[in-house]
Amino acid sequence: MKVGHDGKTYLLDGERFQVYGGTLQFFRVPRESWKERLERMKRHGLNTVDTYVAWNWHEPEKGKFDFIGETHPQRDLIGFLELADKVGLKVIIRPGPYICGEWRNGGIPEWLIREHPEILAKGPNGPLPRDIYYPPITYLHPTYLKAVSEWYDEVLPIIRDYLYTNGGPIISVSIDDEPSYWETIFQPFLTDYNEVITRPDGLWEEWLRSNYSLDELSERYGTPISDYSEVYAPASENEPLPKILDWHHFKIWMTNRYVEILYDHLRRYIDVPISILDPYLLLAAWRHFYRYVKERNLDIHLWTEFWYSFYRSFDLKEDRLGHIYYKTGVYRFYQRRLGTPPLSIETQVSLAHTIEPDEAEHLYSLIASLGLHNINYYLYVGGENPRGYESHNGVTWDVYSPIGLDGSERPHIEPIKWLGEFLLNNPAFADAELRPKVAFGTYEPYEAIATFGLRKGLTESVNLNEYLLGERGLLTLLAMSNVPFDVLDLEEASVEEMLSYGQLWVYSLDFMSREVQDKLVEFVARGGNLVILPMLPYLDENMKPYSALAEFLGVEVERAEARDNPRLIQFTSVESDGIDRMLVRNTIREVKGGEPFVFHYGRPVGTLVRREKGSAVVLGFRLQYYNSYHDLHRKFVDKLLEMQNVKRDFDVTDRDMIVIPRGNYLVLLNPRGHRVFGKVRYRGIEVPQLLDGIEMGKRGALFLPFGVRVGDVEVVYATATLLGGDGKTLRFRNHLSGSSEVALRGVERVKAVEGRIVDESFEDGILRVVVEHDNEFKLGL
Repeated sequence: MKVGHDGKTYLLDGERFQVYGGTLQFFRVPRESWKERLERMKRHGLNTVDTYVAWNWHEPEKGKFDFIGETHPQRDLIGFLELADKVGLKVIIRPGPYICGEWRNGGIPEWLIREHPEILAKGPNGPLPRDIYYPPITYLHPTYLKAVSEWYDEVLPIIRDYLYTNGGPIISVSIDDEPSYWETIFQPFLTDYNEVITRPDGLWEEWLRSNYSLDELSERYGTPISDYSEVYAPASENEPLPKILDWHHFKIWMTNRYVEILYDHLRRYIDVPISILDPYLLLAAWRHFYRYVKERNLDIHLWTEFWYSFYRSFDLKEDRLGHIYYKTGVYRFYQRRLGTPPLSIETQVSLAHTIEPDEAEHLYSLIASLGLHNINYYLYVGGENPRGYESHNGVTWDVYSPIGLDGSERPHIEPIKWLGEFLLNNPAFADAELRPKVAFGTYEPYEAIATFGLRKGLTESVNLNEYLLGERGLLTLLAMSNVPFDVLDLEEASVEEMLSYGQLWVYSLDFMSREVQDKLVEFVARGGNLVILPMLPYLDENMKPYSALAEFLGVEVERAEARDNPRLIQFTSVESDGIDRMLVRNTIREVKGGEPFVFHYGRPVGTLVRREKGSAVVLGFRLQYYNSYHDLHRKFVDKLLEMQNVKRDFDVTDRDMIVIPRGNYLVLLNPRGHRVFGKVRYRGIEVPQLLDGIEMGKRGALFLPFGVRVGDVEVVYATATLLGGDGKTLRFRNHLSGSSEVALRGVERVKAVEGRIVDESFEDGILRVVVEHDNEFKLGL
């Protein structure tokens, strides 16, 4: 019995297993309901159940453990694992020590904090308030690590007995859960000033010694330093920006070291994959996790999550596209390097007042389309908090879960069921190549200062959520312009990787490291096509003058200061050939050099530069997505693609029909919700041919097959999702239109088992039929 993986899916005794699961927290669900809820999940098409094991629930008093339900029936961890196995569900288990989970103390026992308050993280002025619902712990405090070791030595032998390798259902064990340090990573000066960190020869000094010489620190911080003890932990914005960034990276390092300690302990008991969910709740910062685990040869699977609303209506329309494309792109970049299967372990199906099925479908289909074909839905089954274990959520913990506390089912189960059918019945989709022509280059220090909101004398605004990632951000404009894109870490990616794309977009602030600037110079010199905006960097990573990129391009961008107050930021417009008065916002900088092609009232603000074998477009303004004006902005994106000779893999006549090519599949999305209607061309085939077009009458997704074989029959194309086939019938779904067109090779006649054939033709060995139907239909072969 063995659990392996092929980088795309898991392998159970060599057989592929694609995770399609949901979270049921057994400690919140009545013991007598466990079996019925698990069976219901399986009927919904799920094959995996994910659950936490809460330390403070199973060890309510020091040294007194209950895993069989002696003190409370919902403490019967063993009984739950045996039930899941009997029902036929595999298990992903998360034994903490921290579980978050909207649970008291995130699972950390109150008795431990009471007996050892020294383990709590501190602020620069001493202890933090004790009413924080997830008390920040100094994870590397030896007293805490000793307690964690004792907890693991109790719970892990039980988990070991139920591993798949021992005949049980557990296929993966997760380290911690979003290590709670993220509560303080987002606020640079809130923590952690615990003595084990700040004392002489403490962790902060250890990190400095391992990363910089004294001369390097003196250069970086702009002041002579003769001993590491002189470098106090920064506690305010008055410190140099490089030092604040180092403090941020130091806290990330502490999380990495903590994860390594837990991993080493888990390895003593666990021989199935060990995983972690998003260690920092940041994105570009994943580079630090990747480098750490690779350098130390830690075999840890990196998982991610998707949350877009908390305690309000679920709102997922086209304005979320940029962030989703970006997050999946960063994740793919590192997941491919780690070589482990992609998995969204917490895909939002709860924690919202209402979740409309069409918006849920939009999210779930989109992340599957963008490479995350292993999906777990959180929180799938609602529950109730035992008295004394509430966090900030009162008694019930059922915020519109698919299966409610009372057993009721919510409408967004529908897209979960049909998407699962598609993914599990089309295993080739997991192997289908996602290969965009365009990449976006991310630079991790920008994420940190944007998280903190620190300008520190920079002329450009660090509000990247507004200008890059948010609802009006550049990346949503790219997505809505039908420009699927990958994401490259500019510090990690090689020039060869960059050159494998037709175009590389970079959003630049005032500074960029010498290494990255030099890399972009080489990229252009060797034939790369760069688009960079809204300025060119003129400082290096130490905030010292360095402008190699600008000098190579021979372009000067005006150093005008951007404003941050949104009510005082102007709206104005720029023009280019074929683009009349395109709306832009905030500072517009004059650009000198190259071949100007964008103007602001006659002043050049965008230019094309040709250098050696490549080219660069330099824009002195932000491109953003404004849905009232998007046609002009999308035309401008098209112009930039054309200028650098980048061609899409597909054509579509209705631009609001968003397309993601995946090998033998073409995913169509209608993110805006109004009716779209048009034809697509993919792999040299225009679709449809008998119908006037593909109709998508509401928000949703279609996974169109192109050359997919089912037995002896090839589905040349279809304007409906191919759910599966058994050699005798083909099952399709199209809930966005009342008619679909299917083209088949290898058969001359079919009959509609469900639905009605209203038109057909047979030419060059291809049978085409038009079927009128409800949501789903079958064709008998």
